[in-house]
Amino acid sequence: METVDSTRAFVKNVKRVIVKVGTAVVTRADGRLALGRLGALCEQLQDLNSQGYEVILVTSGAVGVGRQRLRYRKLLNSSFLDLQKPQTELDGKACAAVGQNGLMALYDSLFSQLDVTSAQLLVTDNDFRDPDFRRQLNDTVNSLLSLKVIPIFNENDAISTRRAPYEDSSGIFWDNDSLAALLALELKADLLVLLSDVEGLYSGPPRDPDSKLIHTYIKETHERVITFGDKSRVGRGGMTAKVKAAMYAAYAGIPVVITSSVEDAQVNVRYLTGAERENAVIESAFKLIL
Repeated sequence: METVDSTRAFVKNVKRVIVKVGTAVVTRADGRLALGRLGALCEQLQDLNSQGYEVILVTSGAVGVGRQRLRYRKLLNSSFLDLQKPQTELDGKACAAVGQNGLMALYDSLFSQLDVTSAQLLVTDNDFRDPDFRRQLNDTVNSLLSLKVIPIFNENDAISTRRAPYEDSSGIFWDNDSLAALLALELKADLLVLLSDVEGLYSGPPRDPDSKLIHTYIKETHERVITFGDKSRVGRGGMTAKVKAAMYAAYAGIPVVITSSVEDAQVNVRYLTGAERENAVIESAFKLIL
């Protein structure tokens, strides 16, 4: 019988788990939806749901999906002469509005095939400044989870007023990683899982042969020895943003896992028992202080 890594022992008694998937996971390199990965992801979440876990999904990808669709529509409606002119960049807000519709339609279809009901919740960071909103958010999510419905969150990019730079006054980079961390605190999650297009947290850029996979990140040990690479091909913040968001949750005592779902979208129960070794875990605040 495999012995659970002692540094993972705090990942236990998990009931409520928040899983965040980035744009690089949701979409392929050409901007289209990654149907295979999303299908596998939904199967994993359905499995956890059926085992009694309370599953909350935070998804990115609406802007990327919308941009791909609008580019295709623009191409169909353009003459040969139009195509010779300089092409203007599509409005990101419009892309978000179009893409969110298609993204949620796909999630609804995939979960329906698995006899699971999902619900859409769109929020912005400004919403969390309203105490009435936060109370209603908790009431709504708790009601959905009691019915075994999987809430699916995304930032409401179509009407969000946040502009670059995306780092707030506290130094937290605002993207869906930050949203997932904020929801983990607000909804009192037992575990936060951040799925990316890399295997986990490395000591340097993942493509650097000298970079090493860090299995357990402790701020005092690793903060000054890690060199972050570029952000993902389509996301907003990259690994730097993930670690900042993870630390935000970890200091509140919520364990965090950063791992890849590009290959097989595995979000299985090994993460909840602490037995999986090939991913990075951000220690809780208590362990960080030790």
